[in-house]
Amino acid sequence: MQDLWNQVRDVLADHISAHNLDAWFSEVRILEVRQGEVILEVPSRFHRDWIVDNYQEAMKRTFSGVLGRTVGIDIQLQEEDPSGFSRTAGTEDVVMPTELSIESPGREPAPEGPLGWRGRPNPEKTFENFVVGACNEFAHGACLAVADFPGGQYNPLFIYGGTGLGKTHLVHSIGNRILRQEPTARICYVTAEQFMNEMITAIRYKRTPEFRERYRSRSDVLLMDDIQFLGGKRGTQEEFFHTFEALQNAGRQIVMTADMLPRDIEGLEERLRTRFSGGLEVDLQPPDLETMLAILHKKGEELGLSIPNEVALFIAGGVRGNIRELEGALKRLAAITAMYSEPITLETARKRLAHLIVAENPIITPDQIIKTVARIHNVKTSDILGTSHQKRLVRPRHVAIYLIREHTNLSFPDIGRSVGGRDSSTVQYAYRRIKKQRDKDPDMQAILELLEKNLQS
Repeated sequence: MQDLWNQVRDVLADHISAHNLDAWFSEVRILEVRQGEVILEVPSRFHRDWIVDNYQEAMKRTFSGVLGRTVGIDIQLQEEDPSGFSRTAGTEDVVMPTELSIESPGREPAPEGPLGWRGRPNPEKTFENFVVGACNEFAHGACLAVADFPGGQYNPLFIYGGTGLGKTHLVHSIGNRILRQEPTARICYVTAEQFMNEMITAIRYKRTPEFRERYRSRSDVLLMDDIQFLGGKRGTQEEFFHTFEALQNAGRQIVMTADMLPRDIEGLEERLRTRFSGGLEVDLQPPDLETMLAILHKKGEELGLSIPNEVALFIAGGVRGNIRELEGALKRLAAITAMYSEPITLETARKRLAHLIVAENPIITPDQIIKTVARIHNVKTSDILGTSHQKRLVRPRHVAIYLIREHTNLSFPDIGRSVGGRDSSTVQYAYRRIKKQRDKDPDMQAILELLEKNLQS
């Protein structure tokens, strides 16, 4: 059954975003496969109604294609036994208490399960396999303190930094450490987008009280990723404000991540901005080369690989401070060398990772980008960094901001500081404007291609 479901999920992944696949399908189970019908089980009415309305036909086609015959889909809710525990059919007896609280003794441990709504943290992301360096030392210490004393001094904890620097790893590490110390703790891991989607479904099917109870009364720790997604979404902000208030007033821990500080999130209500900043804000910076090498060797050990130093330097120098890209490159190298029985050498790494990294090229810096943009547009670097609003200067300034965002791990506030001390909202506007023009304007595409070639040469 699980193999069949894995095949179906792989096909669905080509048509459904990763967020929606995780939010709505991570807890789906196949109960039975009949000649003309597949019976599925989902954990809640939210899941059933959303899947029926949005993905029923896609699932019919996918199951029919995988099974090689036309089948219908019947979606059922998890059964509940008389003791009040939900049971997941088709697997080992896994119990999910319907009422949980850190204070009440004698409860069954929360079940192991996939990530998703009210899901448990990813067991692979722990403090033990998080490599600490100067770039993340303070954030790591703050997260440890929160995990050991949830609901204490650092509530809420706000973690911010660029993409691929370890924010999500730390969030899951907090959840895993709390669960190790208190196995019955209810850890709710959710992205801001998932929270919004679930709220919309609750409103649509008139189940808002159930939605609110689950988040506000049945969560001991709320871990929310990508909080910047709430920017500009007034209805979701209103709902989350009251959820935030209920949890904090009850002394329950809230941990959030974003790629910028609360004050720099465009479209965020002031009351949320002040509350997000009312606890502790910690940042993650791009790791230096030594930390990247330590991370790479640590990941190599986890994969059972011995990485030669020259290969480690090649990979670490090529991913430009992005830990997620580093892990992806290493896993790909491990898979390919195992598949083709090749030794892990510098030659092999260059051959097999050529499309992922180009280690020979120097790291592109904001200063390099600004100088290149100025030269191509025949303006001075001081013009780009200056305050003039002349049209001939605004465009190259916006282009420089766009390229810095694309080629570095700098956050919007950091980019603003590197381009004449501009505020985050101005930088975000410039980035979005050039991104939009890139998709529609052939002239902008040509300019960006020319600049890319110059930066890579």
